[in-house]
Formats: sequence, structure tokens, C-alpha cells
Amino acid sequence: MSKRGAELFVLLMIVSVMLTGCLRATRSETIIIPDSGDEAATSEKNELFDVKTIYRVLDKSTESGMPLGWIDQDALLSLFGKQTRSASLDRVDYPYESHLKLRNADVQENNITLSPNGQVVASTVRKYDGTYAVNLVSLTDQQRTSIGRISNEQIGTVKFGWSNNGRYLIYITRSGVTGEAQISVYDTTEKTMKGYSFAGWKPKDTITSVHITDDAQSMAVVKTTDKLSSAQFGTWNGNEFASKYEHLVRRDSGVEWIHNDQLAFIGPEGTLYAYDRRNATLSILIEQIGMFRLSSDRKYIAYSQDKDTLYVASLYGNNVLNKTQIFKGVVPSQINWNPDNGKLLLSGLKAYEQDQPRVVIAPEVISNQNLVIEFK
Repeated sequence: MSKRGAELFVLLMIVSVMLTGCLRATRSETIIIPDSGDEAATSEKNELFDVKTIYRVLDKSTESGMPLGWIDQDALLSLFGKQTRSASLDRVDYPYESHLKLRNADVQENNITLSPNGQVVASTVRKYDGTYAVNLVSLTDQQRTSIGRISNEQIGTVKFGWSNNGRYLIYITRSGVTGEAQISVYDTTEKTMKGYSFAGWKPKDTITSVHITDDAQSMAVVKTTDKLSSAQFGTWNGNEFASKYEHLVRRDSGVEWIHNDQLAFIGPEGTLYAYDRRNATLSILIEQIGMFRLSSDRKYIAYSQDKDTLYVASLYGNNVLNKTQIFKGVVPSQINWNPDNGKLLLSGLKAYEQDQPRVVIAPEVISNQNLVIEFK
């Protein structure tokens, strides 16, 4: 064999050995097969949130208001002069440096709420006969509708709640004589009211909040008895509320319907649970959180941990994915997603301010931090 031929033979042998090794190596692939087409579509949404800009609401203004929620993708509705005769509902537009009066506000403290779709404001208004009217005001045409009356002895017990789609307003009142709770559900589309009774209340029971599903077929109510708070979930049985499930919750726990069959709430130990009535299962979503808020489409969740650290994540089924820290320094009292999930309203106090005793002269004096966090 010639020298050139020998070199070619050795080269061929080396290539052969390398190919043999490659063929013997194990090849591993991970293939995810979704259970349905919906999962494949939503999986693309599970991405990290990058903060673009953080705005301080009315930071350069001498006035401050109490944000009630989003009117649209860019504008907030805020209550100004809450305890004055010149109280008003104002629109605070991007970039949140000024406000525009929409209408006078004739409301009672703690009884004003904006629908999640930003279209209707519900409030109680004192009448000349000493009773209180339950009024709805449309922000699209400024029309006012009176949908009910509350006695003077009941006004201290009233609690409002909205369905996530903004169609149904629910409110509870209690009789000062019997202690029985009365539930009213108003359909803003059909302009109809339904009433239900809620038996089994004890004299010391206190209503904390009330929550209704988008189809108005189920309700959850948070009540406190002897310093213990619990969330009761149930449906309607004729003209009565029929409790189906009850769980201890933290006193200031937020409660939200993930969908018409699944309820999210915070337990007394700080764990965020999801209860599904279809199979009576209780699932753990997140541990050790302060408060939470779901986006209107229920695809995302914002929540606080370690008091003043705010996170956002994707929510799919009972899985919380892509946890991302977006802000630190404010203990939230309110978290609110805008309609397209591009912005987040954050209200609260700085951690050191929350720990210090404060003398409150009026709501406007409270040094609440109101921020709008915009995502890329």
C-alpha cells in the first residue's frame, strides 16, 4: 500500500469510529402533548412580565383621591373630597398627573363601588326620611337608577359585591332585630331584582364581604364570628341561600371566583387555596401571601409576599407559572388589573408607615401610595 493510500485508510477508520459513537449515544427529547387545543393556545401567554414604566398617580398635584378602579385601559376613576360637601367622582387619565370631574358624589362612607367593567358606580345615599337609597350611576350616559332602600338600622351592615363581568350587583343587609341577613341581586342588563334570605346567622356574626359568580347562580360570603373568619360558598335553593362548603380564611382575605365553579381565597395561615365544587377538591395555589387579585380574563394573578413585595404570574388551572417580582416597597391595600392586563393599579402604604401608629383626620390625609405599573 502506498503512503497516500495508508493515510486515506487511517482517516476512514477514524471517521467510522466517530460515527459509531454518535449512533450509540442516547438521544433525548421532551414532547409536551396538551390535553386540549385551549392549553396549547394559553401556553404562549405564560411569559414573564417586564415593567416598562411606574407612574405615581397625582404625584405632582396638591390633591389626592381614592382610586375606585379602571374606567378603561388607560383611565382611573377616583373619589375626591370623600367627607366634604364637594365630593366628586373624577377621571384620572394617563399619565396620571391630573384629574377631570365627571360628576358630584353624594355617597356614604364605605358604600361606593365601581363595577369591574368600569361602567357603573353603586352607592348608598341618605334620603330625607332617614332611609338610604341604593343607587346605580352609569358612567356612559350619567343616568341614575334607584334599585332599593335600606333602613337606618341596616346601613351599618350593608356590603356590596359585583360579579366579575360587571352584570350583577349583590348586596347584603342584616336586620337589627332578628339578625337575619337579606340578600339582594340586581341584574344591570335585564333591570331586575331578586331577593334571598340567609338564615343561621348568630348575633355576633359580622359580614366582611360578599361575592357572586358571573351567572349569578352561586355566592360566597365572608363572615367573622368571635375573631374567626370563614368563607361560605353556596347556591340558591328557592328564595334561600344554601351553604355547600365553608373554610376558615384570614380576616382581611380577598375572595375571587376563578370561574363559576371555582373559588379562590386565602386561609388563616396565608395560603392561597382554590376550591372546585365540581369534584369538591381543595388545591394549594401559592403559600405565604398577603393579598391577591386576578385579571379580568383570569389568565394572570398579582399577589404580595413578605408584606411589601409584589409579584405577577400566569394562572392555568391550579398551576401558577412564571412568577415575576415587579415592585417592592408598598404594602398593598388595593391591586387592580386594567382591562387588557397591560397595567396594574397598586395602592397602599410603605412598610415603615404601616407599622407606625397614625392619627387620621380625614381619608385624604392618609399617605397612601397610588401607583400605576405599566408592562412592556
